[in-house]
Amino acid sequence: MPVVRGHAERDSGAVARVADAHEIDPVTAAAAHGPAGQSRATSVRSALAEARDLLTQARGDGAFRASLPRALDLVSHHPDIEPLQSTAARLIMEDGDSVRALAAWSGVHQRFPAALEPFRMLIRLTTRTQGTSAAESIFRERFPNPDLVQNEDGLLALALGYEELGDPSRAEDVLRRATRLHPGSRMGWRHLIRLQEQRGGLLSAHHSATLALAGCGGDDIAQLHMRLARELQTLERVAPSAALDDSPSSVKVLEAILLELVSKRQSEPRGRRKHLGSTLMLTGSLGSGGAERQLVTTALSLNEAARTGRTISSYEIAGPIAVACRSLTAKRGNDFFLSTLDDAAIAVTEYGRLAPFGGHQRLSRAGAYTGALKLLPSTMREGAVQLVDFLRHEAPDVVHIWQDGMVFAAGLAAIMAGIPRIVLSVRTLPPTDRVNRWRVELEPLYRALLRAPGVAMTANSALAARRYEEWLDLPRGAVAVVPNGVARLDEAPAEGDEATWRRYVHRTADADFTLGAVMRLDQNKRPLEWLTVAEKFHRDHPGARFVVVGDGPLRQECQEFAQRLGMADRVLFTGLSGSVGFWLAKMDALMLLSEFEGMPNVLIEAQLAGKPVVTTPAGGAPETVLHDLTGWVLSSAETVDIDEAASCLWRLATMEQSRRHEIGAAARTWAERSFSVDVMLERTVRIFMAPSDTPMLR
Repeated sequence: MPVVRGHAERDSGAVARVADAHEIDPVTAAAAHGPAGQSRATSVRSALAEARDLLTQARGDGAFRASLPRALDLVSHHPDIEPLQSTAARLIMEDGDSVRALAAWSGVHQRFPAALEPFRMLIRLTTRTQGTSAAESIFRERFPNPDLVQNEDGLLALALGYEELGDPSRAEDVLRRATRLHPGSRMGWRHLIRLQEQRGGLLSAHHSATLALAGCGGDDIAQLHMRLARELQTLERVAPSAALDDSPSSVKVLEAILLELVSKRQSEPRGRRKHLGSTLMLTGSLGSGGAERQLVTTALSLNEAARTGRTISSYEIAGPIAVACRSLTAKRGNDFFLSTLDDAAIAVTEYGRLAPFGGHQRLSRAGAYTGALKLLPSTMREGAVQLVDFLRHEAPDVVHIWQDGMVFAAGLAAIMAGIPRIVLSVRTLPPTDRVNRWRVELEPLYRALLRAPGVAMTANSALAARRYEEWLDLPRGAVAVVPNGVARLDEAPAEGDEATWRRYVHRTADADFTLGAVMRLDQNKRPLEWLTVAEKFHRDHPGARFVVVGDGPLRQECQEFAQRLGMADRVLFTGLSGSVGFWLAKMDALMLLSEFEGMPNVLIEAQLAGKPVVTTPAGGAPETVLHDLTGWVLSSAETVDIDEAASCLWRLATMEQSRRHEIGAAARTWAERSFSVDVMLERTVRIFMAPSDTPMLR
């Protein structure tokens, strides 16, 4: 069996602390210190053009970090030009380094407080990395009396701030006020029309464009007005029975397209298959997340079965097995598992780089929907334009769409391409339970897909399956549960791991208990709360030490927080690791304090390694643990009870060694029995091969 190795509300003062740290804010440093060495000077116009080109090129090849030094050089020559600094900050942000990006945007905003983009990005990143309350503090500092704002720039910044805080209705109200007070504000009109379009209100957007023409005119506004008029005509043609109101046009168009495609699919005969043929797995990236690791484990195992002639669930696996993902370069680490698949000769296609419409729009199956696709969300539109003809050419028997976001991106494309068997694999709770994931198109998309013959849906936890069934009015048991299949991780170290561990052991020679974490350092995993629990536990049990495996946008803040807690010498931050098994072997227990989860692999992997676990009851996490036998499930995922978590750890650390070993052995037995790769594969193949005449939803 193939084994996959690897893993991958705070106070507003944190923003100021980060912004003051020039070592993580190279934009401020460049603006303050001027050009270095013999770097070439340019005119402002040339510098702006070059900066735009740097960003465009980096977005094409993913070389954000390589483009940054030249962008900083341009900043140092022209420290009074805000767009140059914003470009440099954007390069950092789009490279995926949220901590440095937050510092950079904070610095640019301090130097150019009236500029729109730095303020908007500061609110966006603060919300993402530190929570809404921290972002609201910055917003209130800028706008203590928002109803009194009258000037054009202030109104635009106020509207964009509301938008980033998730209040588009107030943003639209402010933009209406801006265009009423400043009818010649081209930017105000354009932002208003854009926001109305994003909310699906074509009629409102067209009406605003008409007013903008009268208020300020201009070729750009005229072209915008004509485009909106054409899109209204397209809407009337594609969805003639839809009411002409301001309800989202994307939903009207999506429902019309899917009604046509599903009706056609229902009329087509469906054959029976005796073996599993070509299978394509669709995902957003090959990053180090748990869902990606499950995909890779599945692909490797099916590929191995095809190569060796092994049957799974009595079915021959003919293959080939292939993978397609949206991007390997959009974020750092998106290609984490690429080499693993390459080593197994599994073809990987980056569909975001494919020619639109297969290079032949007139011949493309998606070509007939060109006008209608323009009214759909960009992610869905991209999926159809880039994927449909690739899927037709590859003609897989099965397309397995991994993760909720990819169902949104690729579900329409798979139906449009006529794939015989489509499996929607959801890995967490539905968007009704996670409001930040909600899109108005989601419900009509899922309902239409599940009315199509040949479409199945799976979840990796019973909780997620039940919540999707409740949301979509499906019969109980309609969503098949396929728990994660997890193999015990290789304990071999990567280069440098043993030396790092020896130095840490020497530094913590008094330790008798090692608590670990394997997690992405982001807001959902709550690493600062994890460190707070660790500090409380360490006060109660001074012999404790801590190992945190993983990386993410909060890593810098976590290290600073550990320093402020007086725990810097007791916490080892390993960074992203391809040798998680090695680090698990060094732990006595593992703790996970997530707010949201699907079914976290790390809890299973820790138990396979014989380690007790402590976890919040996030998503499917409780399904991975036998409470009080193989670990402990805390009382709440909404908030972390610091004392409760520390008490569980103290209980573990102070129990007899033999008792702790008994818990570890029980954990290994439970995980091997419940989450084996073989069981996961058998359930997966049965779903791939199940008769598909009857749709899941009537």
